[in-house]
Amino acid sequence: MLERDPSASTEQLEQARDKALRAPLLMLLIVDEAKGSADIDLNERVLSAGCAVQNLMLLANAMGYGSGLTSGKALKAACFRAGLGLGAGEHAICCVSVGTVSSRKPFKPRPEVQQFTRIWGEGA
Repeated sequence: MLERDPSASTEQLEQARDKALRAPLLMLLIVDEAKGSADIDLNERVLSAGCAVQNLMLLANAMGYGSGLTSGKALKAACFRAGLGLGAGEHAICCVSVGTVSSRKPFKPRPEVQQFTRIWGEGA
């Protein structure tokens, strides 16, 4: 947090620290460019990793747990990457938290499908 915002308040620092400690299980998804088949594009490997995370979250839910996905600028911070020993080709994609839900966030309205999709050839 301090790397991104040197003027961060004590409260902001505590909030950032609390995010990591919110759930009893915290996992970090890392995709390594050097691993896997060179014939498979990196974007496809990242997407496949995302599918695996979704399956893990569905499993947690089926077992009665809650799960959440978080990402952000912290994953790209040099001190965070260095602390994990990540190399240049290793991409920290997101964190997945799993645990018992004590409270739920209020519903967040999502965009309508038409706002971010289009039919190929439509309007051409």
